[in-house]
Parts: sequence; structure tokens; C-alpha cells
Amino acid sequence: MGVHSFLNYLEAVHADYAGIDTGAVASYIPELTKADPAWFGIALVTVDGHVYQAGDSRQPFTIQSISKAITYGLALEDSGIEAVLRKVDVEPSGEAFNSISLEPGTGRPRNPMINAGAIATVALVEGDTAEAKFARMLDCYNRYLGRRPELDTEVYQSEKATGHRNRAIAWLLHNHDILERAPDDVLDVYFRQCSLLVTCRDLALMGATLANDGVNPITGVRALKSPYVAKVLSVMMSCGMYDYSGAWMYEVGMPAKSGVGGGIVAVLPGQFGLAVFSPKLDDRGNSARGIAVCRRISTDYGLHTLHTGSVSVASVVHAAYDATQVSSKRARNSAQLAALAERGRRAAVLELQGDLVFASAEILMREALRVTEAADYLVLDFARVGVIHEGARTLLASLLTCLYDQGRTVLMTGISNRYMVVRGLKAALGERNAAALFACEDLDHALEWCEDQLLADLESAPDVESPLAVQVFCAGFEADELAVLDALVTRQSYAPGVRLCREGDAADTLFFIVRGEVSVRVPLAYQREGRLSTVGAGSAVGEMGMLDRGRRSADIVADTEVTCLVLDYHRLESAEGAAAASMRLKLVTNIARGLNRKLRQATLEIKLLRN
Repeated sequence: MGVHSFLNYLEAVHADYAGIDTGAVASYIPELTKADPAWFGIALVTVDGHVYQAGDSRQPFTIQSISKAITYGLALEDSGIEAVLRKVDVEPSGEAFNSISLEPGTGRPRNPMINAGAIATVALVEGDTAEAKFARMLDCYNRYLGRRPELDTEVYQSEKATGHRNRAIAWLLHNHDILERAPDDVLDVYFRQCSLLVTCRDLALMGATLANDGVNPITGVRALKSPYVAKVLSVMMSCGMYDYSGAWMYEVGMPAKSGVGGGIVAVLPGQFGLAVFSPKLDDRGNSARGIAVCRRISTDYGLHTLHTGSVSVASVVHAAYDATQVSSKRARNSAQLAALAERGRRAAVLELQGDLVFASAEILMREALRVTEAADYLVLDFARVGVIHEGARTLLASLLTCLYDQGRTVLMTGISNRYMVVRGLKAALGERNAAALFACEDLDHALEWCEDQLLADLESAPDVESPLAVQVFCAGFEADELAVLDALVTRQSYAPGVRLCREGDAADTLFFIVRGEVSVRVPLAYQREGRLSTVGAGSAVGEMGMLDRGRRSADIVADTEVTCLVLDYHRLESAEGAAAASMRLKLVTNIARGLNRKLRQATLEIKLLRN
């Protein structure tokens, strides 16, 4: 989409739709005509409390009918589901918000999102007086917003002075015993709830609270008990947009509620709350810009509720670390290790898990942008990821575009079998040089690739043999000790792909690598292999056998033309003399130190990668 973050995207959408001039500001309540038709805000709050906003997102306006959803949840808590259903049905009316839509015979309003149902719902909120009911409502809003909203007294007085149709509805409800007492106090609270001042950001936070199972994602305060959240969202889904509700669900696909003040709030359960504010309304009483913006965002990110599974998004990052904390399985010499200790923070890794939906990909985007502030290379590992939904694919494309334009290099592993995702990401990058993006199949080789880039300026070791004197396990040997060892080893050469030994063989030899490289590998399912380590000249493999004399636990395979000095442990034990005894002790000591270093590194990695 040519944008570099979701905030950039929202700002671009705001710019695209700011020119829409259809509709008219509500006039049946005189005070509403004072709204500036140019006001236009968009806000989105995720279930982990991150806020995106564009335009007039902090401009106060009256909540109007959006309050009906909040009051309905409060009535369910105060009176219980059965009591509420006896007074207010949950069937779509297919009629305008101020229609007199009552069930024949009972007088029960069709649903709580039309005026008749909302007035009946107010009566079900605890409180013997109008002041008591309204105070309880303000307490409820405080949980949703983290503050008590103010009352716009001018709008309240205007609604109260001109609300004749609502009075007629209320007296009809009283006639059918839906309102059991004279409706004056109930109407007064209803007019006040519609006149509360909110912002677009407030509405998005209310939506995010419902998306987060009733818990405010910023304050952590529960605003609505969990059993009632689905009830409120269900009614919003079927009835929240009045006689546009069916088309809304078909086109946008999220539970939503609109108000004649120009606000719309939409909820994607488990992911976010989205709000748009623009006072000019269409002929159904919904914000014209709001409808268009929500339709655009839903389409661009594939956010239709029926396309999105219910997932937990907060744990999308399974593990985060850099190359100073976890290294590849390739053995490095002392100069390389020192360089990586200094430079390794420039290579970051994010291991991902679970299904990727819009909200989890948004968390990933934020984390990736954060870690690459100090890193040139980023590895994203998808080995633990399940389904990648359309909205997540779109955000991933935006993330890659952003990072490559910043000069960062990204490698994705565990994703090569997702053909459609790979093709879409390649297309999004266009002409950008992203040759490394899918170059490594697994995380270990991606880490090795990054290490190689970080070490590229170091002088390569000359292509000469590494005799026993420079071998890691021969550190500290005297000349006579090296002479004894040299007499015990035999020289062997191996072609690429040849196994020096196999899993299950007797572990009775140590291989000093004189030239070339070998890998220690274990067999995996489906005729695959996993690399435990890659060792080059100057190092040795097979040392575990010297300690336990058991069986090989892995294969050792020549990656290149390899020359080894092979030490048979039986010959080592039979060597006599003081030099032989001293050499054996030093060899075991060096092996033990090497194993201790590996154990410490493994412990560090386990701490970083633990579930």
C-alpha cells in the first residue's frame, strides 16, 4: 500500500477521505447543528493498549446513540439477562433509530439499539432516582475511559426541550408496563446519557475494552463482566447500525454502533476497537465519512469478523534476542568471537508464534521497528506460526517496505512453504534488493548469515592447514607433549558429503580438523537433518566420547574437502611416559573447558528461549 506503518496508513486514509462532502449535520436536535462539518478523526486502540489516531481524534462531541451499547451492558449486569429480555428483545428492526418499533401484544421494543429499546434499558439500570441512575452510568464510563465524561448541558437541554417523539415512545412503553413507573426520570437519564462528551479516541478505547473481553486495555480495569460482553457485541452486530445493519455486516463485518453526533465505533473481538468521527450524516443517520473509512480499513486488511479466528495476540513474540545472546551453530575462532561480542547487537531475532491476525501483526510491527533502531539485520522466524491472515500479510508487507527503505535487511525463516504469503511479500518489495529475505530455510542458518555479514571486514584466515600446535584442544601443550600426540594420530581425508562417523557408532575417536569444515547433524522426520554445529580447521569434534566412551549421538559429515588427524582413544590410553600422562591430562582439561563453555551458552539460550 506504499505506507511504512499503520499510523502512516491511518493518516493516508484520513487524507483520502477528508474531501468527502456528502450528507448533512443532524438538525433535529438544534444544538447539534453547531458541529463543524469539517471535523474528521480516526482512532484505533489495540487490545494491548496501543493507540493510533489521525485528524480530529481529540475533538469532543456528544456520544448520542453509541451510549446505548454501554447502557445495555450495564443493564445486563444490574438486572440479569432474563429480566432484560422480558423488557427488550434482540431482533433487528430494519427501521430507523427513532422508529416506534414494538412487539405486537407485549409492547416490547425490538432491540436495545433503537430509541424505544434504549429508553427501556435505562429503566433497568440500578437506581431509584434519575440522579442515582446517572451516577451509576458515570461510574461505568469511568471504567471504560479511565475518567468520568462531562455532560454537554446545552445539548442535554436541547434534547430535553425537543424530544417529543421520545416522550411519546416512553409513554407507550409505560402503557405496556415496559416502563413500570412514570417515564419522566427515565427520559431525563436517557437525554443525559446521549449528551455525554467523548472523543474519537474515547470511542476507540471503549471498543477496545469490549474487544478485550470487557477489560480496559490501558488501565486494566474491568468495565463489563465477561458473560455480558458477547451479548452486547451480538446486538451491536445485528442492530447497531439501524436499517443499515445488514449491509454493514456484509461490507464491513464488525460489531458496531453509530450515533447522530457523527461517531461510529467498531469492534474486532480479541484485536481492537476502531472509531471514526465526522458529523455529516447519511440518510440513515450514520456518519458518511465513518461508513466509508470503516469499509476501506476492513477491506484493506481483511477484517471481516467471519474471516478472522479468535486468537490470543499478546504473545505473538515467542522470543527476542540478538547475536550476542544466541549464536549460530557455526564454530568461530577467537578473533571472530571477539568481533561478534562487540557487533552482535546489530543482528536481532524475533521468534513468532500462534496465528497472525491484524492485531498480532501490529504488535510484531511495533516490536520489529523497535529492535531495528539498533540493528541492521532482523530475522523473523515463522516456524511456530499457524495461519497468517490477510490483515497480517498486509501489515507484514508494510513492515518490510519500511525496513528496507531504512536500509535494514530482513530474513524470514520457516515460511518458504507459504507460497501465497511469499509471493505477496516479494511483490510488495518490488524492485528493492531483498535477495536475502527468503535465502535461509531455518533460523540457525539465518543467524550464521547475519554473523557472516558482521564479520565480512575481518581478514580471512589463509587456506593453510591447522596443525596440532594451533588446535583449540591442544592449548598449553609443550613440545614433547605435541610430539607424543602427533605420533598417536592418523591422517584421514574425506570428500564433501562423506560421514566421518554415524549416530550409534562407537565413540572411540577424536577428529582434529586440519583443513575444511564438518557439521554435526541429527536425523529429523521426513528425511531431513538438523545441524547441531559446524566446525572448521583448528577445532575438533567427537570429544564427548573421550569422557563416556559410549555411542555417537549424531552424525559428523564433511561439508567440504576435509583433512583430519584422527586420535584413537585406545592408543591414547596405552601411551606411556611422563609426557604422555601430562598430555592426556591437558587434553581432558581443555575438552572439559570447551564443554563447560557450551553448557554455559546453552543455559543462556534456554533462559532466553523458554516458553
